Amino acid sequence: MKTRRGAFSALCFAGVLVVAACGSSTKTASPTTVVAGTPATAAPGGTTAPAGTTAPGGTTAPVGASILNGEIKCTQQYAGKEVHILSPVVDSANDHPIPDYVNAYKPLADCTGVKIVWEGTKSFEQDINVRLEGGNAPDVIDYPQPGLLAGAVAKGYLFPLPADVAAHTTNDFISGWDVYSTVNGKVYGIPGRSNVKSLVWYSPKAFATGGYKIPTTLEEMKTLSDKIVTDKKIPWCIGAASGVATGWVLTDWMEDFMLRINGEKVYDQWVNHQIPFNDPKVKAVADAVGAYVKNPAYLGGDALVKAIATTKFEEGGLPILTGNCYMHRQASFYSTLWPKGTTIAPDGDIWFFYLPSPAGGPKYLLGAGDIYAAGTNKPESFDVLRYTGSVDYQQTILATRKELSPNKNIDTSKITDPFLKAIADLQKNADIFRFDGSDQMPGAVGAGTFWTEITAWVVGGSTNDFLNNVEKSWPKS
Repeated sequence: MKTRRGAFSALCFAGVLVVAACGSSTKTASPTTVVAGTPATAAPGGTTAPAGTTAPGGTTAPVGASILNGEIKCTQQYAGKEVHILSPVVDSANDHPIPDYVNAYKPLADCTGVKIVWEGTKSFEQDINVRLEGGNAPDVIDYPQPGLLAGAVAKGYLFPLPADVAAHTTNDFISGWDVYSTVNGKVYGIPGRSNVKSLVWYSPKAFATGGYKIPTTLEEMKTLSDKIVTDKKIPWCIGAASGVATGWVLTDWMEDFMLRINGEKVYDQWVNHQIPFNDPKVKAVADAVGAYVKNPAYLGGDALVKAIATTKFEEGGLPILTGNCYMHRQASFYSTLWPKGTTIAPDGDIWFFYLPSPAGGPKYLLGAGDIYAAGTNKPESFDVLRYTGSVDYQQTILATRKELSPNKNIDTSKITDPFLKAIADLQKNADIFRFDGSDQMPGAVGAGTFWTEITAWVVGGSTNDFLNNVEKSWPKS
């Protein structure tokens, strides 16, 4: 799993929510739990984790009723049973899980009697392997990485979803998400949270003052960048430092441009090593990305190009606020990293535009998120998964956590937050979605040499060395 905790959930909250994707170094910590409907429980170290609270109007569903259009009957059939969910989602301020995720299951608990136990851990990749290999599988596993899920399937640790549950993955989610939940033709997962990566942040006021228009094609974005340079200003600012995960910001650039230059089929071939990492098609992408991230004119000089590797990714876009740069390519979670008091709105201090596709091309969208899978073959596990993938659950998480869902049945008109609604509409209206590529690659590459080699490349290394070294590191099949 990438040591980028936060961005693979829809929108992470700086200093609060920790899940796979925003940068941070790994930290081994014992899982802590939130249990629905029980008193507060002591977490390791003697602190108290807040227990799940009763949702408004939460009364036990009458026997004979049902939820999810009758798919789940309310007969208290799971009374006295627990479903344990292991997740990388944890409150980084105190290492506790976040009660909102448990509270959102209250209608299911009222209906079936099931008790949800949410186990949050900062060392998910280590903990899940220990649990699975030790025969102590969680009932439901919140995977932030499809490659990690596929690896568990290959070892026989996960259970395919029953046909009626799997149908939700196939039918209810934005095209592409079913691919990442499916292994060898069988559906093993239900999509959960999501985030959007194909964004460029900018200052509406600075654009208006400069007379700059939002680019609608990739070609227009290049022309705009050149125009800003002509005006003796700096078009781009980038920060890629993220502890042991330094470089992931740059791999996101590669992934976005791989889609736009070569299309989704070549993207999939690249991710699955059906073409080598040093293929001419990959080199064309590196050259296109290099025209931005290795371009002294675009970054404000050679020193600032080299500073990409040491500038914290959290601070990468801040020069926009001081007028020292005009654009910053970063995912939707970056909305949480602007300083307190920053207005995020079309007429505010900061807003975003979609990183455009080439003229005439489809609307490509790069993103990431979480997929929930079954670690135990129990009816209650499958019903928890069914409910997790429902509009009921995901609309609640959107409202309480401001986190996106890839469920295409979400009613975005009910979203009142203008930024969240704009991102949700962008996600819903994309033509072609693809999951973060490096997160699908073998860990030694996607969370290893791809990060280190692209960082060495951006500060002065050759393109051939970058691509050849990653290719050499790819595990032999």
